[in-house]
Amino acid sequence: MQLSIAILGAGLMGTSIAAAHLRCGFSVFLYDSADSVLQTASQRVAEELRLQNESFEKTHLKLSRNIETVFSCPIIIETITEKLKAKQKLYRLLQHTANSQTPYLFSNTSTISISHLAEVLEPDWRQRFCGFHFFHPVRQRSLIEIIAGDETVSETITLAREHAHQIEKQTITVGDSPGFLVNRILNSYLNSALILLEKGIDLNRIENLATKFGMKMGPFRIMDEIGLDVVLHAGWVLFKAFPDRVHNSSLLLKLVESGWLGRKTGRGFMLYPNTVSWDGIGVTNPELPIIISDSNISDDEIIQHLFIPMYEESVRCYDDGVINDLADADFASIHALGFPPEKKGIVSWGTKIVNNLKK
Repeated sequence: MQLSIAILGAGLMGTSIAAAHLRCGFSVFLYDSADSVLQTASQRVAEELRLQNESFEKTHLKLSRNIETVFSCPIIIETITEKLKAKQKLYRLLQHTANSQTPYLFSNTSTISISHLAEVLEPDWRQRFCGFHFFHPVRQRSLIEIIAGDETVSETITLAREHAHQIEKQTITVGDSPGFLVNRILNSYLNSALILLEKGIDLNRIENLATKFGMKMGPFRIMDEIGLDVVLHAGWVLFKAFPDRVHNSSLLLKLVESGWLGRKTGRGFMLYPNTVSWDGIGVTNPELPIIISDSNISDDEIIQHLFIPMYEESVRCYDDGVINDLADADFASIHALGFPPEKKGIVSWGTKIVNNLKK
């Protein structure tokens, strides 16, 4: 009997997660409420599989605007927009439609507390609900972050780990805090890059130094790939939780208000000729509302400005009980964020750098 999975949301993450399941032998029910999104979903899933040299069998992918179709699957993965009200509205719809059925419900939320999300769920749904956070690009990131809410039972977490292994992913289980582990670390990286850009440091210089350091992608390419609207909303969640250290970027807001959302719209910090394929890099958007100024800041200072905050946030996650071992942050930074493995992870690198600066 072929395994089946239901995915709610046919955006970037939804189609990428669908492809990850298809390549491992699952049948996928992909739901979205918007016809315009579903119309290109098959093409985007096929492109994702092409980048992995995998064939695409349409018979294993079912697209639907009918929410009832998802209840033929034992596990439902929600991947919709990173907005609390939107997710909770969908959960209410699921409960109303399900009648007596209670599937396992996993959320791909990147920043919103699982316990907070679960407030609209009935007790039996809360027990079978957890965070199941993939990272972009899904085909290249081997980690899934698993998060239990206050009422999530151990059986749900065990099943989530087993399911992750079925699609050839590694897992890390972290505490239920806004941003969890990885996005708290990532946000500090993106924050730092935005601050540098707004101070007049050339975007290409920042990108080149980050990739020369060993990152798989520079910070602005990451934001464009994720979607600037997603980055903005995630940033607002983290700003509410940690206002003392999260940068509220007016530049990012301007780009989103202009409809420049990154690769999916063809324009963000960079320009992209192909909005379906996630292959290849873009060129700098010449219309960015920024002024490049001469600066005496050194390359080493830029590197420290980008990466030391990632180290500091990792230590805060340990102090806050989000992780029980700093080695978890090292592991996650490599397998979720593309941190250079030869540097052994963000904490290992940061500890050496900070100690050297103190001398």
